[in-house]
Amino acid sequence: MGSINKGAVQLNDRPFAELVIGNLSKQVDDIVISANEYASYFKPFGFEVIKDKREGFLGPLAGIESAFIEIPDIQWLFCATVDTPFFPGDLVSVLLKKTKNNNRLCVMPVHNGRRYPLHSLIHASLLPSLSTFLDSGERAVGYWLKKCGVLEVEVEAPFPAFENINTLEELSLLKRNTK
Repeated sequence: MGSINKGAVQLNDRPFAELVIGNLSKQVDDIVISANEYASYFKPFGFEVIKDKREGFLGPLAGIESAFIEIPDIQWLFCATVDTPFFPGDLVSVLLKKTKNNNRLCVMPVHNGRRYPLHSLIHASLLPSLSTFLDSGERAVGYWLKKCGVLEVEVEAPFPAFENINTLEELSLLKRNTK
């Protein structure tokens, strides 16, 4: 879809951002939106919008780092991408339970054999590791999580769970299958 604001992309007359926020609001206490280029679009949703603390576009990990810095009292951060508007309605509680039962500081869902690092639950104590990782020039979310000992949890969910929309063709397919 190029460099468009995916949060504004419409699916069945609702923007992706509204779909994700609706799902998140049932699962978490607070929502913070990490947005750089389109920050002004997200402000009317009524949640805090933060920008990356680092210069240049360094990818999702820079947004995660900024969220931990901006919200110092946060313990756990659940990540959700705006271009994956459908994820299980109990995902956060499932991941939190797995972290506590397995004494882990980060957990990532796996669905149909595919990993979803940008739908992970991450403990704030990993901020120093994240900052060091970014300082080293690394950017890969999955690689950083692996270095942190991420627990991978298989999640069962029906279509369209975890469908990531990056092209007009994918959007068209999703529209046909979610009416």
